[in-house]
Amino acid sequence: MKSTFILGSVLALLSQAPAVAQSTKLQALEQKILQEGLALYESERASWVATDLLMAQKPDMTGMIGYLSYADEDSVRTVFFQQTADQESFTARYSFSFPRTAIQPATGRRFAARPASAREQMLFTQRLQVMEELESGRVAGKPYLFPKNTRPNVVLLEQPAGTRAYVLAGPQEGGVLPIGNDLLMSFSTAGKLTKVERLHNSYLAMRMPEDGTTVEGGMHTHLPAHPYITPTDICSLLLYAEAFPAPQHYVMGSDYVSVFNIPQRRLTLLTKKAFDKMYDSK
Repeated sequence: MKSTFILGSVLALLSQAPAVAQSTKLQALEQKILQEGLALYESERASWVATDLLMAQKPDMTGMIGYLSYADEDSVRTVFFQQTADQESFTARYSFSFPRTAIQPATGRRFAARPASAREQMLFTQRLQVMEELESGRVAGKPYLFPKNTRPNVVLLEQPAGTRAYVLAGPQEGGVLPIGNDLLMSFSTAGKLTKVERLHNSYLAMRMPEDGTTVEGGMHTHLPAHPYITPTDICSLLLYAEAFPAPQHYVMGSDYVSVFNIPQRRLTLLTKKAFDKMYDSK
């Protein structure tokens, strides 16, 4: 995987992409990837904002063992958990709720401590399984390595076939757009971790040019195993838009090109043949 920047001349070409006729299959795939990417973004955004709100209140964090964000109809909830005295369940010590369309400090609602719900118990137990796997490498059969100045961030999405846990590389430095070194862990409907898949083979800490050059778009490449932009790419592009304020991003695969318009949150998938034809016409 490699990265580069795209300036205005190429942007003008790719601005035509949404008008290109696409197959029903590609259109359906666009929506699937986009929806999953937006769900990841909403969850991580809620975790960020809730953590900031909580820390501003200087809470008692004694006995806290972790947090979890999850979608609840038209809201996103973030819950900070404490182990109960009998070690058999969890308490929702602090919790916040945000409207999915406006995850901002001003829209957050804080709730009193309460027992964790059955759903929260299940999801947080799965999150703990992910953290244990990151330490042991039992399912993957090898250790997990994260680059310097990063740490793993875990996001769980509930699916009918079983929870999907994404692990993203969270940078511990400013001014960076993190791309890569991410994982997808799949759970069975019974809640057992069954599969680990690496989504990118390397890690990119993308930064804006230091000389002040205007960048209209960023780009990185994908190997054939993942020919399209990933939900984790979409999540990171939205989360770190202030650090890397390019309006569009392009993922170049051997057979497909993914075009993501960040302000409009619009994804377009093109065949490489169609992309090359557009380029040649210019």
